[in-house]
Amino acid sequence: GSNTAPSMAVVAKNRRATLERVEKFISDVYFTDVNLRGRLYPHKAPVTSLHHHCTPDRITYEDAISREFKPTQVGHSFGNTWSTHWFKVELDIPEDWEGSEVRFIWDSGSEAMVWQDGDPKQGLTGGSACTRTDFILTKKLDKTQPHHMTLYMEMAANGLFGAGQGTMISAPDPNRTFQLARAELAVFDRGVYDLLMDFEVIYDMAKHLPEENQRSYQALYTANQMVNVCNVGDKSTYKRAREIARKFLSQRNGDSQHVIHAMGHCHIDSAWLWPYAETIRKCGRSWASAVRLMEDYPEFTFTCSQAQQLAWVKQHYPSLYQKIQARVTEGRFIPVGGTWVEMDGNIPSGESFVRQFLFGQKFFKKEFGAYCKEFWLPDTFGYSAQLPQIMAGAGIHRFLTQKLSWNLVNKFPHHTFRWVGLDGTEVLSHFPPGDSYHLEGRVEDLLKTAKNNKEKGRVNNSVLLYGYGDGGGGPTEDMLEGLRRLKDVDGLPRVAMSSPDKFFGKVEKEESSNLCSWVGELYLELHQGTFTTQAQIKKGNRQCEFLFHNIELLATLAWAVTKGNDSNRYEYPSAPLSHMWRLFLLNQFHDVLPGSCIKTVVDDALQYYKEIQTSGNKLLQEATEKLLGTKASGSVAGVVNTLSWDREELVEIPAGLASDMVIDSSVAQQVLDDGTVLAYASCPSMGYAAL
Repeated sequence: GSNTAPSMAVVAKNRRATLERVEKFISDVYFTDVNLRGRLYPHKAPVTSLHHHCTPDRITYEDAISREFKPTQVGHSFGNTWSTHWFKVELDIPEDWEGSEVRFIWDSGSEAMVWQDGDPKQGLTGGSACTRTDFILTKKLDKTQPHHMTLYMEMAANGLFGAGQGTMISAPDPNRTFQLARAELAVFDRGVYDLLMDFEVIYDMAKHLPEENQRSYQALYTANQMVNVCNVGDKSTYKRAREIARKFLSQRNGDSQHVIHAMGHCHIDSAWLWPYAETIRKCGRSWASAVRLMEDYPEFTFTCSQAQQLAWVKQHYPSLYQKIQARVTEGRFIPVGGTWVEMDGNIPSGESFVRQFLFGQKFFKKEFGAYCKEFWLPDTFGYSAQLPQIMAGAGIHRFLTQKLSWNLVNKFPHHTFRWVGLDGTEVLSHFPPGDSYHLEGRVEDLLKTAKNNKEKGRVNNSVLLYGYGDGGGGPTEDMLEGLRRLKDVDGLPRVAMSSPDKFFGKVEKEESSNLCSWVGELYLELHQGTFTTQAQIKKGNRQCEFLFHNIELLATLAWAVTKGNDSNRYEYPSAPLSHMWRLFLLNQFHDVLPGSCIKTVVDDALQYYKEIQTSGNKLLQEATEKLLGTKASGSVAGVVNTLSWDREELVEIPAGLASDMVIDSSVAQQVLDDGTVLAYASCPSMGYAAL
């Protein structure tokens, strides 16, 4: 036996037994009838009424609320895949809940958006590991606040990662249904939650710090002591448990510790296992959640790439976009990347890369008042050696990606380095050492980041991107609470809620002299087949690149030739060309052009190419006709050379056209028996000539 007083809480000799004791005390699976987790929502109440409207289309809020709604109930299932289900939810908060934090809990096993008073408030996700099911109605209910509320829920019949049949990346199951498992009011006990968050951080330290590490045992001892003093049925004991946690978590690091620059992030594939149209709603759901978190967490910063996605939100969620613009001004919602989309890094031509930056940077400057300083491309399947030069041309000298850490054979040797392009241009590059762009900011992520860092001794700063990603979602309340506690804890890297500019600025100022260089292409040893899969998309991309080149050349020549002629002036088609370019650049997204997407996306992409080619050929014809001009006595025959070298070639003019054309007698020509004319044409590079 031991003479130690019970309050001293001796750790059981078996480490695993003690770990399991703590784990079960906060588990959301085991013993929730008696453990701390089971006290998180002490009171619950059903919704007053629930009405439903189903539509195969993605309709606006205004359209939805004008439709007919029919009664439904929790437990029903809704489908099929890609359909939309609107719910009118009437809530009446019990009066005896006054003084409490009240939440609405919704779990449809799918993605959903909360609408209140016509405003998109927050995204919710059920049925996956990336769950977010709570919507805060009030932090503290009082008599002056409305107790009756009406919410509209826009439920998408798809999960965060689409609706794959069998596996996540299989073709979608067209007949999926999603069960509404929960729709209820609940009191949220903030005291229980705060204590749970303390427990989680300390338990994670005990579990993930090496067993031979003294700090691991200190964490285990502390967590065990907290369990001993905490009586879940007596809230007065929580204060003592929190004091024990605070004492442990307030032990600080030394100056030499690695500094992790934590940034909220929400990688949203512009299309992948879901179509473009669903991505628009993913952006709305994810960013509404991020903006809402900023109200409660002033230290929270959020990075956001892809001008196209911001343009979608501006069009479809104008009130949310205004909130985003306000947070950008504060420096907390941080536009990054500088490109129209996060494009494939191999297949596009150099000019396409240039246009990605041109359209992206123009958008960021116009909408947010500044150009992006960093190229942000975490998920693309390799990076062309011409990119540093093109980045520099767009005013960008910093680069963040992550994908190369997934190499199958040769592990990339650096996390922070200088990337040297074809012409010798250097850009400061960083791969977050946590090897993921959607971490959760937990102890395990911090330790992995510091351990993996290949620049030990050279660079003592790195980036950690936290927030659910690929299918959207973004950071959560739990992640932010955890990071608050991990800011500066002995035994772990220090954590700064940071921004790309702060991170890169610090490396440039303090550590850039130590960096190694990598010259040439960044080749990804993974995702083989992306140069050949869905060949029609590759073909459409290249055909459109040629078409844009030819339109712009001939339209420029036509404008130059007619600019002094008021009666016959040619207007350069800037607006239609810009629209076509934006469609085209969207199709270069890194799961569309490589072909790593579902059939619906392929169909959309091919339709966009068709639209571009139809409109483009019309513009090409108009520019050519204006350039070559006409005379009253008949058309003057002419040739155009869109290539970059002089050409002399035999031109065949069909009989029907030849009879209406005037060809200069000095041009060598021959009329065939069927009336076809052969003419020997000479034309300068990138120019035109009369025959």
